[in-house]
Amino acid sequence: AFYYIAGIALAYIFKDNRAFCKYLCPITVFLKPMSYYSLLRVHCDESKCVHCNKCLKVCQMNVEVNKESRKRKNGTDCILCYECTKECPVKALH
Repeated sequence: AFYYIAGIALAYIFKDNRAFCKYLCPITVFLKPMSYYSLLRVHCDESKCVHCNKCLKVCQMNVEVNKESRKRKNGTDCILCYECTKECPVKALH
């Protein structure tokens, strides 16, 4: 019951419906480091990118997908939905 109450409170405070997953879920301790080094991630060919930001608007997790760096904003939060790759007009994401 505590997790539900805390998750709802965090979602309300941060205006983020995945606040529980990001801040309270104990599984995150294992998943974040693995996703940082994962080979399965969205790659960006920055030479093709036209910086239209359509990929950023469609990303549910607010990941900075238009950068190739592993240190991109929220990079470990990607859920690999690949909606950004579908939205990219120049196919810079793969």
